[in-house]
Amino acid sequence: MKNKELKEVTIFFITTIFLSLFVFWGPIALFKVPTIGFSRGATGPVWAIILFIIGGFVPSITGIILTLVYDGKKQAKLLLRKAFQVRIGFKWFVIIILAAIYFAVSWIVIYTASGENFNYSKILTLLPTIFPLFILGPLSEEYGWRGFALKRLLRVVNPNIASLVIGLVWSLWHLPLFYIVGTNQYEYNLSFPAFMISVTSISFIYTYIYIKTNQNLFTAVFFHWVYTFVSDVVYSGIVRSKFFNSLEFLPALLIGLVFAFMLHKLHPVENTFNVNGTIEEKV
Repeated sequence: MKNKELKEVTIFFITTIFLSLFVFWGPIALFKVPTIGFSRGATGPVWAIILFIIGGFVPSITGIILTLVYDGKKQAKLLLRKAFQVRIGFKWFVIIILAAIYFAVSWIVIYTASGENFNYSKILTLLPTIFPLFILGPLSEEYGWRGFALKRLLRVVNPNIASLVIGLVWSLWHLPLFYIVGTNQYEYNLSFPAFMISVTSISFIYTYIYIKTNQNLFTAVFFHWVYTFVSDVVYSGIVRSKFFNSLEFLPALLIGLVFAFMLHKLHPVENTFNVNGTIEEKV
């Protein structure tokens, strides 16, 4: 069973990275073709925009298709529904929102420590974007990263290893964005190593909440949604500097270590799942 799970996850990773680097985002990055302007208004040809948007949905599309191949139509339909199982309990809504607020406050503190003033008006101006982000952010990715990959990795490795592996692959999937004209990564000249540390660290938060809510995929979708909105709000209200870019990853690293410790302390029963996704005790 372990070899089967690892094979399926490996195929998911290879397919997702290949499509990103060589089919959708990679060619756009290689030839510096502008797509959608997120920060400075760069707008490219329609074909490039289409490739860019489809590339963003690769993790979820791959995860859904592979679930259909390996588990059948019934499980694929179940996976599609899992992203909308909103009954996670009030406590988890609060924890997820507080985690997102932690990032916002930390980034603003780092920014103001450099002597700058944050533009709080951006919170209101960006409110209309919160609903489109639900589709363009979490739904385009989470069926793959958590719905397919994490679900399988938790059957064969401990939660911290699973978080580390997914975090590294997840960040690598974003690599072409650092070379695509118009993306925040390109326009702000962000550091990929710092980005990788942030994404990998955040992966531990996803895993902890996912396990504690009995693999409820909506928790990953909701956290991804709130985190993306909060980061967009903060980033739009600052003027980036080397000081901010060099310290931006610290909040993620610190909280990631906390959640890694909590994952390590989980009872074995809490991180063992059977093929149907329900908790089972280790023998």
